[in-house]
Amino acid sequence: MTLVLIVCIVLAILGLTVSKNNIFSPSVITPVVWIVVLLLFVALPHDLPPLSWQFFGSLLLWVTMMCLGAMFTQSFRYRVSVSEPSQLIRDIFFWVSIATFPLLLLFVKEALQTGETGNWAMDLRLAAIGKTSTFKEVYGGLYIIVWQVAYLIELFYYSKKNRYRVIILGLMFLALGVGTMSKTILLEFILKTVGILFFKNKVKVKHLVGTLAVLLVAFVVMQSMRYNSSVGALDRKSFLITYVVGNTSAFDTLEPNSSTHCGENVFRMYYAISNKLGLSDVKPVDPILPFIYKPLETNTYTAMYPFFKDFGYWGVGVFALLYGLLFGWIFRCAQEGSPMFIILNAIIIPIVVMQYVGDVFITNLSGYIKQIILLALPFVFSYRRKLSSPPSQ
Repeated sequence: MTLVLIVCIVLAILGLTVSKNNIFSPSVITPVVWIVVLLLFVALPHDLPPLSWQFFGSLLLWVTMMCLGAMFTQSFRYRVSVSEPSQLIRDIFFWVSIATFPLLLLFVKEALQTGETGNWAMDLRLAAIGKTSTFKEVYGGLYIIVWQVAYLIELFYYSKKNRYRVIILGLMFLALGVGTMSKTILLEFILKTVGILFFKNKVKVKHLVGTLAVLLVAFVVMQSMRYNSSVGALDRKSFLITYVVGNTSAFDTLEPNSSTHCGENVFRMYYAISNKLGLSDVKPVDPILPFIYKPLETNTYTAMYPFFKDFGYWGVGVFALLYGLLFGWIFRCAQEGSPMFIILNAIIIPIVVMQYVGDVFITNLSGYIKQIILLALPFVFSYRRKLSSPPSQ
């Protein structure tokens, strides 16, 4: 563990240097996240077994290749567009969001009415992830992606003129997290919001730390409501062990190259499309991973899970490098001042932060493709209109 911590510290310092002290660089977030996780593993009292070389070896590959890839693409300058988004598309996004918000309210109402556990919080959660006979997973709706993209665009252009839009869309985003009892959505809301405000020099690191501390308490309260336990019974230490530290031990239970079909986790989207079109009999793997019960009850195995399970150590190294190259390029374009890339960088910040839990990007690839298309739409529309306008005399 000492070697891994030293490597992470060195990479964090290098990442800060290359990123000009911007903490939201993927080459900074990645090693810092794992420094925190490893220190918590040592500091918190638990009965988890010692981590094996399988985890440490994979983590060394993952962090090193991710950071080197990010620092490589961050080392160049790129020509980016600084055009403003179309006001017409912004208006459409906002009013579509308002018009579709009742769908969430309807979901909450029906989930509570048909719930079978007797616990309203658990009924909402099970309905949200499609684990009831009545509902499919609620997150698949395109309208929810519109809400989030609309909020981020309006937040970036916050002014007295549009502040009510920012407030309304922000409350809708929060309502989605509460209505589905999703800690992940609430964390995404905070990280995306702070990510944009940090680039606009509206918040400092101390604000982020304070916000995350409050969020931790909120998560513990949400978890206690879902399991009908008191906040004292489910304290912050046990919460951190289950949801932060335990993922590392869960990774040690995996077998490399053990997937039934080639790349079934990494290329889940391909299997889903080919199966739906009748081109293949292979069904896509369930994005909600199977639970294990030893050394702890969990179904999260860190972001290395799909790559390690499908392709072993090679998969971990290669895909970490690809992630680093992509995320580093997006971050560098954001540093060049492109509004679209600043917002896009805010979208990927939760992906990078939550790597200690599991892979978010590949698992939800279709959703991220939709987000990118919707985000690009108002900027492309504005740019094309600018090109088609006659030059001023």
